[in-house]
Amino acid sequence: MHQSAFDKFLVFTRTYLAPYAGSAVDVLDVGSRAIGAGSATHRPVIIANGWNYLGIDMEPGENVDLVLADGYDWKEIVDNSFDVVLCSQVMEHARYPWRLAQEMARVLRPCGVALLIAPSSGHVHRYPEDCFRYFPDGLPALASTAGLLVIESYVQQRPVYRSNIWLDAVAVLQKPVRTPPAEARECARLELGRLMLKPDLNSDQLAMVDFAPKAVKPSVLGDLAASRPGHVFADHDAELARKFDPLRRLVEGRQHLSRAIKALTRPI
Repeated sequence: MHQSAFDKFLVFTRTYLAPYAGSAVDVLDVGSRAIGAGSATHRPVIIANGWNYLGIDMEPGENVDLVLADGYDWKEIVDNSFDVVLCSQVMEHARYPWRLAQEMARVLRPCGVALLIAPSSGHVHRYPEDCFRYFPDGLPALASTAGLLVIESYVQQRPVYRSNIWLDAVAVLQKPVRTPPAEARECARLELGRLMLKPDLNSDQLAMVDFAPKAVKPSVLGDLAASRPGHVFADHDAELARKFDPLRRLVEGRQHLSRAIKALTRPI
């Protein structure tokens, strides 16, 4: 994964998850396959904090624990089974990103937290498709379709990583605690979202949508909406920009000086 996305994952971990180091926290990493030799993954950081890690992807490979049969219907994973879902550099490749968001919401426990990171700019990079870039309203819109609360949403506006061309959109989302009847309605709504993509949808499948009240045990994570830490991603990028901008000005000044020298020394 590219540098800026991994750095934002570290900011998220320090800010939102550090109080739970050593606790029984179950982490799901969506699109976890390591691409390229030496590619950074989330696993070492998660394991170092004493948390449980499961990496899922559509293809087997390095850092993949579970291969999904259907990227938009995770039958292999039961409802309300994870405290944290990570999804970095995946949403741009998804043809139906709202379904990814809904599956994340389904597998999160109440009070569980999702981290989404996707590019807001950058060149075409199909894997196997490249469908979307995300502007300020993009990731919050996906959160709304999934019934998740937006704790923080940020879009990087300028380069702050010298070795990285990407600008990132990032969102921290939390699954609310609902009453059993409200939980039942939300589960039914997500199930209808899953059925919507079926080309062979029939009345029997619709009849099986369950509206029975459901009591669900919440995550060990607390209510982040009650204690928001502020604009941590924007503040972090601003600090990086303060370090980066003088170097950028120096490089640009050298380029201007080089062009001026060439112009002055060019034969008339």
